[in-house]
Amino acid sequence: MMYHVGHEIISNGDLHKNEGKKMKHCRALGFTTLFLLSLLLPAFVASSQAGITSKVDGGNLFLSCQSRDECSLTPVSMGEGKISGQTSASPIQPETLTFEFDADPIQTHLAVLPEQLDLLVVDFRHQIETGGLMRPTVEFRLILGQSVTTWEFEREILPSSSTYEPYTVENEDLNLGNSRILWGGEQVRLLMTVTIDQPGSWELNMRGPSKMEIQVPWSVDAEVANVDEPSSTTQPVETSFDTGHQGALVGADWDCWSFQVEEHEVMTLIIDWKAIPIELEQPHNVPTLVTKAGRLSPQPEVVTELIDDDLRMIYRWRNLATGEYDMCLRGSVDRFQEYSWAGLFGYEGTGPSASTEFSSKSYYPQGTVFLGDESNAYPLKEQSVSVLILSIVMFGVFLLIAFRPTTSYALRFGIFIPGIVFLFIGGIIHPLWSIGDEVQYDNEITVDDLIETRLQQLWDVSAEGVPEQTLVEYTGATWGVLPGETLRMRLSIEEAIPLNDNKWQLIVPELTDLRMDELIFSQISKGKEQSGNAGIQDQQSVRFALLAGRSLLLDFLMLEALLVVDELPSSSVFHIETVMVETRASGSFNSPAWATRPSTITENEWIGLQGSLFPERISVSLCDCDLDLLDVTFQASNGFDLNDIPESNWGLNNADGIVPYGPTIMWIGMLLGIVASTTELRRHQRAQRIAQSFQSIRENQWV
Repeated sequence: MMYHVGHEIISNGDLHKNEGKKMKHCRALGFTTLFLLSLLLPAFVASSQAGITSKVDGGNLFLSCQSRDECSLTPVSMGEGKISGQTSASPIQPETLTFEFDADPIQTHLAVLPEQLDLLVVDFRHQIETGGLMRPTVEFRLILGQSVTTWEFEREILPSSSTYEPYTVENEDLNLGNSRILWGGEQVRLLMTVTIDQPGSWELNMRGPSKMEIQVPWSVDAEVANVDEPSSTTQPVETSFDTGHQGALVGADWDCWSFQVEEHEVMTLIIDWKAIPIELEQPHNVPTLVTKAGRLSPQPEVVTELIDDDLRMIYRWRNLATGEYDMCLRGSVDRFQEYSWAGLFGYEGTGPSASTEFSSKSYYPQGTVFLGDESNAYPLKEQSVSVLILSIVMFGVFLLIAFRPTTSYALRFGIFIPGIVFLFIGGIIHPLWSIGDEVQYDNEITVDDLIETRLQQLWDVSAEGVPEQTLVEYTGATWGVLPGETLRMRLSIEEAIPLNDNKWQLIVPELTDLRMDELIFSQISKGKEQSGNAGIQDQQSVRFALLAGRSLLLDFLMLEALLVVDELPSSSVFHIETVMVETRASGSFNSPAWATRPSTITENEWIGLQGSLFPERISVSLCDCDLDLLDVTFQASNGFDLNDIPESNWGLNNADGIVPYGPTIMWIGMLLGIVASTTELRRHQRAQRIAQSFQSIRENQWV
């Protein structure tokens, strides 16, 4: 099989093999053109719409009542302005009022529920007989499908001078359990239970004062989307294979078609699956293709193409017998996904869906976010031990010369001592501190560790049965670091690129010639050993490969974009320590990216960086053919520049020793010591010559 994520699907340039097949090639070209034109049409009939029901606009639901016992949640304010009543309740005999508000119209859309209720405001007032206002005990129960969330308000007597405030629930979590899915026809109801223990009159004000706001992040009308729904496997819809089709696979339905297979060398089926929350995604099994006699066709070559968020499945059969065939797509219980498909009869060519179009290696495209000329990169080095040894030796020599009895006090304290101090600080203390700062701390990871942890994390969350919320949370987190967690990492940088604003961009050596395919296939093999399964054809492996290719690409792009420092580093070692916080994600609802940010980078800076850095298009291709092949390509954004780099330090620090300009201080000390030593040596030599001359004079006197 072959799984592919690429830019183009069908190539017509190599259809012609000989003149005898010219008419067949023309027909194949016509089918290809027809197919491409069909893809230009709206691929999916239904569109996502915010709101609990199909007629709710903007997520506003008003509490409306026609009478005391006839209430509903409506998209517009309607019915009575208020309903009221008298009560003779007492603390001994309290009275309970129950109001049931059912959504009207009923729930028709398939929706993903939000994690929070935006707002619930209910204007219920109780005037007690003594003339004051009281807020009785109220319980609200919001029922959304299988989930029930409860809020309670305690009894409160209001002072006569206070202003009445309605019951308000704002930005409160919903109790969704393990599923955020709300199916069409499921219950949407608000139950309001009021317990009154004082006699008086009560009223519930509507026509606007009482309402609920809930913004649904994703919804679709499943019935409208399911426009091409065949009835069953026994009654397939007759069609032409090369015609464009749109529809939806709802639940465990079988969508089947019947068509004629013409003479061909390669029969290609292309199915585009619309992006959808993972909890609803259909399994994308290989379509069943059988003859009218019931003979099952051989397994096709499979190419899976993930372009941004949408999934394209390409199936290629070769040399099938001509005749009538039935093709079926099979769904799974409690799943839903829209699709479009079309087919093509053709002859062997070298299109990008063939395994020969894959490179044997897939590298990370390092340099995409470089803002300077890489050829002018400045080499960086770790603190040299040889410099430390030289400084220690020279420090001993200078001490020995400085404290010789014959050394003058002016030279000793004027030049030697300052030089020795500078050499000690800049050449011994500073390097020792730098060497200690360059080591990897116990709680730090390297780039290789980050990659290994990230791949294992993505493998775990891509398993079948993992809740969609969990998968989105981990895949969307920048570098896989969740909100509240701290990223601690050691970087060994070999080169820095000068930028136009006198800043420097660091080059991560681990990303040079990084084989993404080897990393991903190695993790798949490791995961298979853990589970005891072999092969790469299962759904988890395919999902992981496509997911990992996209996530690693985005993680590395963000890392390289943030590795910018104000000054030329004095050491090749950097430490990152930053607390990650939740932020607005880039990408889509189904495939978020960069949903966590360093806490010291502001929200506005991060959003600006996301917008300029996020690629125009991401394509990941996986081919499970004779050799496992992977291709990761993307169309880079052309808006990323120096102005998009955050100004604040996000936790990236150079291991630069205890004092700034340590090497300069060392060389100053070394120079002072050499000057002082040279001066002392010359003074000593001059004194020796004078002493020798006096000795010669004295000897000559006796002669």
